[in-house]
Amino acid sequence: MTQLSRHPLRVLAEGHLEEAVAQRLARGCGFFVDKVFGKHGWSYVQGRIRALNEAASLAPHLALVDLMDVRPRPDCPASLVRAWLPNRHPNMLFRVVVRELESWLLADREGIADLLHVPLTRVPRLPEEEPDPKRALVNLARRSRSRRLREALVPRAGSTAQVGPDYNPLLEQFILHGWNPTTARAVAPSLDRCLTRLEELRARLGE
Repeated sequence: MTQLSRHPLRVLAEGHLEEAVAQRLARGCGFFVDKVFGKHGWSYVQGRIRALNEAASLAPHLALVDLMDVRPRPDCPASLVRAWLPNRHPNMLFRVVVRELESWLLADREGIADLLHVPLTRVPRLPEEEPDPKRALVNLARRSRSRRLREALVPRAGSTAQVGPDYNPLLEQFILHGWNPTTARAVAPSLDRCLTRLEELRARLGE
């Protein structure tokens, strides 16, 4: 998947993990990320995407948002894209993660099993069908043989947090250095579509 990175790509991301995924996908498809917007939630993406769509005539953009975070929740990714960006520029790739980013991470089943020190058989085979992928990932971490990983990813007893204290930093490192999108795309259709559009854009831009 890795190619020489020759074309700049600007990213509008819902959060830190979405930014890391965009960086990883860009690197693999022959882009380099030269500017990042967002990391303030889905509503920020909604508020900025039309302005950045206009800027896409100057440089290609990739916007990433999680389907299950958006309120009111759309029927499907296509309806969300139509509502937020009815006149999309060809250089603006607006991709909706089904259901949330953890679906794409779980789709690299061997990578997640190695990261969490859990048997491969415990990792969901169809991660985009998980009702709550983040909870699924945290529950896998609860079964980890590594105490360090359990303490990093699982919320402490009595905490109201959904995740552990080092959830984002640990997963960011996994995304950038351990996650295999080529493997993951085989069981995550929304990731496969995202990669396909990036590959098409890279081919259209040429050398």
